[in-house]
Amino acid sequence: MKKISMILVLSLLLGLLVAACAPAQPAANQAAPAAEGSAEKWNYEYISKVPPIMLRDPLMEMLGQTDEPIPFYYEEAAKMSGHSCMVVAAAWSMTRLALEALYPSGEVPVRGQIVIQSPGAEDEWNIGVFGEVMTFITGAAPKTGFSGSIFAKGNELTVRRNKLLYTEEPVGTPPPKMEWIFTRTDTGKSVAVSWNIALVQPPINEKVLTEPGGALAAGKATAEEAAKFKKDWNDAALFLLENAGKVDGLVTVKPVQ
Repeated sequence: MKKISMILVLSLLLGLLVAACAPAQPAANQAAPAAEGSAEKWNYEYISKVPPIMLRDPLMEMLGQTDEPIPFYYEEAAKMSGHSCMVVAAAWSMTRLALEALYPSGEVPVRGQIVIQSPGAEDEWNIGVFGEVMTFITGAAPKTGFSGSIFAKGNELTVRRNKLLYTEEPVGTPPPKMEWIFTRTDTGKSVAVSWNIALVQPPINEKVLTEPGGALAAGKATAEEAAKFKKDWNDAALFLLENAGKVDGLVTVKPVQ
């Protein structure tokens, strides 16, 4: 009898030990983590609805990472910038139209084959924000960009450093007169691209930024003020994305001789 009792006790202890070591089972109502690459849920749908800009990247092709043109998405530019706004939308639209002018008839633009001259210093007005978006799309980078490393310096298309050129000191050019010069290095063709902030609707001017915008940032805006500012802010970005190249003077691209 004692032998049987001992066997039962040992069996029970062994069962408890196995149960303790077994991996825990997820609760039936526990939500599974979101899959990588799943669609973002934006409060303003336009952020994810902008058609991508397609470019080839010779560096990625050389390393066997792709054989196809790569899509660059506006929502990724917004993430990189920390928000969507008329400046990010203007930089996106200006880059798109400049590339269309440099690579006509459906030719796919090539990253590393584009040099961009900015209209001022990187810390002047919002010039640095424009530059970051342009770098994201074209690969043209300031002195912080990829140098080609030891292995790739023989292929100029892999080099991205010093292909976005800022002035050393602020220039003081008014924003509507700021021109970004895009140059295609294989052909030498250049275009100047600019935008006119005064044509953006609804207007997001200094008065709007300092009054309702300032109140929102300080947490002092009423619910109505906050809702209107947010709507106007996003409507201005959407206006640029939808009307660049359509509304005369909103974004201007002209050849540089």
